[in-house]
Amino acid sequence: MRVPLLRVLIATGAVISLAACTVFPEQPAHRIFQLPAPAVQESSDKPVDSTLRVSIPLAVTPIDSSRILVKPGAHEIRAYEGSRWSNRAPVVLGNYLLESFRRDGRVATVITDTSPARSDLTLAGDLTRFQAEYRDGTPVVHLYLNLQLINERTRETVANRRFEVRHPADGESVEAVVEAFGQASHQLARQAINWTLDNI
Repeated sequence: MRVPLLRVLIATGAVISLAACTVFPEQPAHRIFQLPAPAVQESSDKPVDSTLRVSIPLAVTPIDSSRILVKPGAHEIRAYEGSRWSNRAPVVLGNYLLESFRRDGRVATVITDTSPARSDLTLAGDLTRFQAEYRDGTPVVHLYLNLQLINERTRETVANRRFEVRHPADGESVEAVVEAFGQASHQLARQAINWTLDNI
């Protein structure tokens, strides 16, 4: 009875020793990406005396995740392996819009959706595309955002519009794709700011 027990203990010790050794290389840590800083320039126009609340857009899976999505074909969606956004895609884009409005400066006060301050208007929406799509062998970033401008006092929708932007990447690397996301986001932000100001 003692011999089998001794063998079990020896075998267990061997397994533990092997587990402690680096038999296989460690998996690389995830690379975390942010959008490039907003490129919106400060406007020289007089600010509109209004407070705008910029809400994080709604989204569903797989858009509502931190994965950097890519569509290699018409009906398949994947994620760049080993890379992700610093937050969920709706948060990434929502924060980009918020900062772009603040940098533009044509709305006197711009607040987050979690701010306890009162607002005159809320910019809300839903994000249905935030991905790269292959077209003729080149990744093209595709953003699609529905926005509603809401009067906070009456809760009525002042205006709504669909924004769709596509921007090709300069290469197939994840770095080139992230840069294209930044350029597409800048285009979308510029359009959203001008549209919002037209409806205040």
